[in-house]
Amino acid sequence: MKFKIDISRQGNFILALLLIHFVFFGYLSNMFQKQIGEKILYLYQIFIDPEYYLSIIILFAIVFVMVLREKFFEYGIRNSIWLTPIIIIQSFIWFWMMYGFDVNIIGDFFTRYEGYVTIFSILGVNLFAAILAAIFKQYRKKWKKLDQLNGEEMIYEHD
Repeated sequence: MKFKIDISRQGNFILALLLIHFVFFGYLSNMFQKQIGEKILYLYQIFIDPEYYLSIIILFAIVFVMVLREKFFEYGIRNSIWLTPIIIIQSFIWFWMMYGFDVNIIGDFFTRYEGYVTIFSILGVNLFAAILAAIFKQYRKKWKKLDQLNGEEMIYEHD
């Protein structure tokens, strides 16, 4: 019995993880420098701040492209849901990189309402981008099929 892991199917998800880690959080740390404080943990505060609107656009674009590149959009939607806890874990990692390791922030995150608002806001952005990408992908597939049909009709008209 052969055991084979098809890593190529997970390439879009891994690419999205790397982009979120380096582009999304890199943008946040570049914009805030050392003054970000708890905003790196409670990302909804950054999402609603009009001064940093580009952060939500970056996250939206990463998820949208990830779902658009998937062969089946259902996998993309599933992966966008999986990105939510990973983004939260990465926000802990970035907080620890900036301010030192402290396990208490995990408990604080889940005992404050801001933590749950952050979870739902990240999930909302991810699902909104994934569903829009899935709809766009379906329309694009339909457009290609119509173009092929129109092209065949034009060929028959000339014969």
